[in-house]
Amino acid sequence: METAGKVSADRLPDQRGSCPFRSPLPRPRRIGAPSLASGRNDVQAERHDAADADFAPERWERLARPLGLDPAAACCIALSGGADSVYLLHLVAAARPRPRIVAVHVDHGLRGAESEADARFCAELTTALSVEFELRKVALEPEPAGLEARARAARYRELADAARVAQISTILTAHHADDALETLILRWVRGSELAALPALRPKLLLRAPPLARPRRPEGREVLRAAGRTLLVARPLLALRRAEIRAALQSRGLAWREDASNADRRFARNALRLGLLPAIADACGPEALENLHAFGAAVAQLEDRLAARTAPIAWAPPRHAAARRAPAEAQLGGTLARGELLSLPEPLARRALARLLAEATGDIPHRAALDRLIADLFAGRTGWHQIAGGWRLQLRSDRIDLEPPPHASLAGSQGEHASHAGSGGDVGQLELPFAAAADARATSGSLALPAPGGVTLPDGRRITADLVDARGAQDVSRSPLVAELDARDLPLPLSVRMPRPGDRFRAIGAPGAKSLARFLADVGVPRHDRDQVPLVLAGAEIVWVAGVRPCEARRVRAGTGRRLRLVLR
Repeated sequence: METAGKVSADRLPDQRGSCPFRSPLPRPRRIGAPSLASGRNDVQAERHDAADADFAPERWERLARPLGLDPAAACCIALSGGADSVYLLHLVAAARPRPRIVAVHVDHGLRGAESEADARFCAELTTALSVEFELRKVALEPEPAGLEARARAARYRELADAARVAQISTILTAHHADDALETLILRWVRGSELAALPALRPKLLLRAPPLARPRRPEGREVLRAAGRTLLVARPLLALRRAEIRAALQSRGLAWREDASNADRRFARNALRLGLLPAIADACGPEALENLHAFGAAVAQLEDRLAARTAPIAWAPPRHAAARRAPAEAQLGGTLARGELLSLPEPLARRALARLLAEATGDIPHRAALDRLIADLFAGRTGWHQIAGGWRLQLRSDRIDLEPPPHASLAGSQGEHASHAGSGGDVGQLELPFAAAADARATSGSLALPAPGGVTLPDGRRITADLVDARGAQDVSRSPLVAELDARDLPLPLSVRMPRPGDRFRAIGAPGAKSLARFLADVGVPRHDRDQVPLVLAGAEIVWVAGVRPCEARRVRAGTGRRLRLVLR
């Protein structure tokens, strides 16, 4: 991916020409007697008054306040050069006081000279408006299959990065009511669950990603960005496409037309150019208004259902620090099974769809979700592999969601999969697990001095200290801290990963058992068990780090000197 710097320009293009710029419609000729005050007739005056209202200094504040935005706060604007984003840029730039604006143009490089002309137009427009401009270039395969989704994902990655560099937390996009209707219909015909159906939200969070490139990014409303949480706001959702263009035309403001918008190979174009006009022809123009009303009704229904299920959320994954690198520790989660079983089945289905979308960036296909809900309410246990290589384990008392395994997923459905997943193309994912893979290759032991510490290849760190304290009542109960009786403890300690044949007697256990059985009993998935660090004193495992200390070194009332171990 190539990122270019700022682009400067000296002037706006000639708006009268017929080059690729979209020229405004000619100004209407004067009809009848001109107004004595302004020299314009009533028709012209009405149009210009409407345009003035669109770009009045207070207009941005009226749109920002209902979204909970501070109109004076800095913002990034996604500027494609099309009518909608040009309108939004002019609107915010007209605000008084004007906020800091960084206009970001993402050049996908798919249309050759036309793409370059779009970038020049945006640069020149921002120069004329004295707005900061950032040009971002990305390289995409031009293959039509999935191109819209790939372009959208790349666009949001670049927008998020530009916002991060500019230290801005709000990104504005120019989606309008017609975009929302098209999105609703596309999701409807693709069989989206209700949680994903309500078109485009006025605002949403752009969160740090569990995966670098989720499947079907167009099917979700929780977007992904690198390293921080940003807000994406869509202040134009109440406006129609025709209203926006009329306002630009009335002011004589130019914009760009993307020639690919006429390519019916793309589903959205086919819908806009074919299906929606056909509906209007067959059922009358009010049919499209009814579809807009239907979209609003779906959004209201989803909001009410969301209020019922909002308290249900993933808890942090069990023993995550013990089995994962720091960057992966919060992927997935766990949930009490009874929380879903307490709901009516349709509502539980909706809640599970939302939970999976939040955690993985995707909602399973309908058939996969049907199997999950059927097994949940039938009391079954076992693994389900879902889209993108994620795995859901139904246990008797809880549900565990696990990210894709560290090993290559190409051509593998996972050794525990009890059902075929809804995806199948999981091999294409770019997994952020390189550090864990390096740690997996480490089979030797690392010395752990006391006092001192050791850093594992994946970034986790274990420290050891010897402390003088008596009494067992103040021993830490955190799984990330272990306090052991240090009497006759052979030093230095060592740290290594599990090996075949390891046995361990956990504190409180009646006897020793195989380490593999112990880890299975406490809920560590098989594919992560070889990543749980072990602290040894000689040949004795004294702590399964992040899980449990051993019985033989239990701190008792008469213990004077302790070994304090911490997994960081």
